[in-house]
Amino acid sequence: MITTEMYVQWSLQYHLFWLRILKEHAIFIEATMPPPGKSLALAADAYKQNYDLFLITAIGLANGVIPNEVLQSGQYYTQFTEVAEQIAQQYTGININTEITISEYDIEPLSAPFNVTSNMEQEISLLNQNILSLTGSFVQFQSQLLNNRSSCGIFTLMYTGDILHILLEAKRYQMILSALEDKDEEAIENYKTFWTHNMADHAKVMRGQFDPTETAYFNRANMFSNLFDTLYGEEMDPATYPSDATLLKSTSDIRDFKADTTEAIIQCDVQSIMLPLYTDHLLREANHFIFLMQ
Repeated sequence: MITTEMYVQWSLQYHLFWLRILKEHAIFIEATMPPPGKSLALAADAYKQNYDLFLITAIGLANGVIPNEVLQSGQYYTQFTEVAEQIAQQYTGININTEITISEYDIEPLSAPFNVTSNMEQEISLLNQNILSLTGSFVQFQSQLLNNRSSCGIFTLMYTGDILHILLEAKRYQMILSALEDKDEEAIENYKTFWTHNMADHAKVMRGQFDPTETAYFNRANMFSNLFDTLYGEEMDPATYPSDATLLKSTSDIRDFKADTTEAIIQCDVQSIMLPLYTDHLLREANHFIFLMQ
């Protein structure tokens, strides 16, 4: 069982990461939906708006609760996030509230042990329950989207594999929140296989979205795809399970590749069909994996 202090702190740490991730999933669904899928795009936008509201609430509750090293870990925002959001709004016409990102810069870090009041615990529990409800609905929406896409019932510019990927991430958030509500200390365990597989997925999608002329970037993405596929395969057997140092080094390397790609897209130094918000999103996920390992 986790303590009440751990329950509050872990809930908010995960919310600051996952709420942004899922709201961006909604943005990417909306941005890649052709006109015949307008109703699906509007539904995705509604999820984005609801996740925004919960993220604003989480930011307000996080003041004085989360250690500074966590806030500065690059999993909540990076040096690219704000401008990447502005570019995404410019290119897609989707309204993106950059003020939320700006407000995260000023979250007051934990400076001393804090005491959880019964009111704070109740606020966190209510927030967790509300997010679980929204995410359950979002999981159903993405599941239906995946079924329609894989059966050729609809067309979208998002890969079928990418829809599956974001669906599994939403389910991961559900699992973490459910464990936290049960005060289960296993809420943050068993993450390495999940995130190793995710790093492989990221590399494959990036590989497929660079312009065909970008041979160097394509080859680097392909290399990371092969690397993380190998690491994931090794994780299936205790006898070959990679060391923490190997996982950390490999994830740091793909993190640097994602940062380089994001900056290059922002500067128009590389041609692709990726928004810089998308590659910044992948960068934050790599930073989250690194944070969990350290």
